[in-house]
Amino acid sequence: MVRHKFLLMALALVLPSAPMLTGPFGMGGATCVGWGAAQGDCEASGAINDGGVDLSAGYDSGGGGDQSGSANGAGGDAGSDSGSDAESGTGPGTGPGGQPGAAPTSPSVVVVRDGFTVVCDPGAPCDPNLVVRFSDLVNFKPAEPTQSMEPDGWSVIGLPANFIAAASVHGRSGLLLDFPAEVRFTPVGYRWNFGYGSTLDSPSGGATWADLGQPEFSDTPTSHEFRKSGVHSVSVVVVYSAEYRFAGRDWRGVQGTLPVAGSPISVVIGDARTVLVDRECSRTPAGPGC
Repeated sequence: MVRHKFLLMALALVLPSAPMLTGPFGMGGATCVGWGAAQGDCEASGAINDGGVDLSAGYDSGGGGDQSGSANGAGGDAGSDSGSDAESGTGPGTGPGGQPGAAPTSPSVVVVRDGFTVVCDPGAPCDPNLVVRFSDLVNFKPAEPTQSMEPDGWSVIGLPANFIAAASVHGRSGLLLDFPAEVRFTPVGYRWNFGYGSTLDSPSGGATWADLGQPEFSDTPTSHEFRKSGVHSVSVVVVYSAEYRFAGRDWRGVQGTLPVAGSPISVVIGDARTVLVDRECSRTPAGPGC
């Protein structure tokens, strides 16, 4: 009998020193440690978002100071109309101050692909908000356009000379933002410069008179009439749009366009005069008027 009384007195001396419990069964104001933490009587602060548990919900981002009472009461009984301050959230907050570095400055992006949830860093290939510009395509060089003209290398003042540029859809492989990628270039426009301030813009590269079913020296969407004789340097620029993709996934557009110049060609422009001849000059080059 004496031994039982001694055990009860020892237990009574130990129990007051244990920490108070918080959570749904504890008293407000104490920290969830010791017996309550071991028995799972405390509730974790968190939320269920899109089928996953977000344990950072309601977490202070590190501003320091006291947490509000409403945040402290979030762990109370959601169905109670009244009760203690700890349940209703009306009492002063007793949680710890903000933790430095608790919230990342660049939050990850959650992407669902093929039934899997992927946590994607901003700027990574999986980022659905990733913006790629032509300035990022330093490892991808598109093809230069080629050009030709009719007649070949010459024309006459006041008569149309037909110009044709060739560029096609093509791809390149390399590293984009340090990741293996493919880039596809598509010509969307052409710009000719005929010298002396004369230019021509066209959505297509043009076609030969034969392909257009037109006679020589006919006007075409890419023809030009020179007004000065002499030797002229004619240049052409193709304007590319581009798309990219990582690991064979869907193509995504590159922001902006890129002009790429081709090699210029020299054109000799002469005068045309009408004269009377006895016969064709090709047969009698020394004939009158030839």
